[in-house]
Amino acid sequence: MESGVRQQGSVQGISSFSLKTAMAKSGRNDPCPCGSGKKYKRCCLARDEQAERTALAAATSPPASRKFSGVATEIADRLALAAATDADDELTKLSNDAVDRVHEGRLDEAEQAARDLIERFPHVHDGWDRLGMVHEARGDHRQAADCYRKVIDFIRVHPDDYDPDFEAIFHNLVTKLDPPRAS
Repeated sequence: MESGVRQQGSVQGISSFSLKTAMAKSGRNDPCPCGSGKKYKRCCLARDEQAERTALAAATSPPASRKFSGVATEIADRLALAAATDADDELTKLSNDAVDRVHEGRLDEAEQAARDLIERFPHVHDGWDRLGMVHEARGDHRQAADCYRKVIDFIRVHPDDYDPDFEAIFHNLVTKLDPPRAS
């Protein structure tokens, strides 16, 4: 079975097209699949969207007699850019700043940033995820696992907001950091 999905659509005057995209597995707010720890939309999303637009343009290129004017192309580009920036940019920036602080070893600042995320954005998992990263970097494995358990609980309460495989990432972290004790 192939990963990814096929998106179908049509452009005015052009027959239906089908384009395979690998972005289906990564939601905009999910961690980037490249492993940076940043949100996908703040890391590789723009590059992937540009590659998709390029592939789409090649797949749907009309005959020279039917090409769109430069104005239409500029409008389409502006609409795509507007769609890439949305209301939760502040959340993304603060979340990625916390990740950067963990990577830089500025753990007290990262902890404060994570706690601020929990307080200011209780409707997303990021604060608990980032706080877990801080505890993990400090070697506080049990506390890190507790934070990741809260992420799991959050995902279970909001299953439509997450890829089904996303929860497994946190289960693996919990198992690694706080393995079940033998009875």
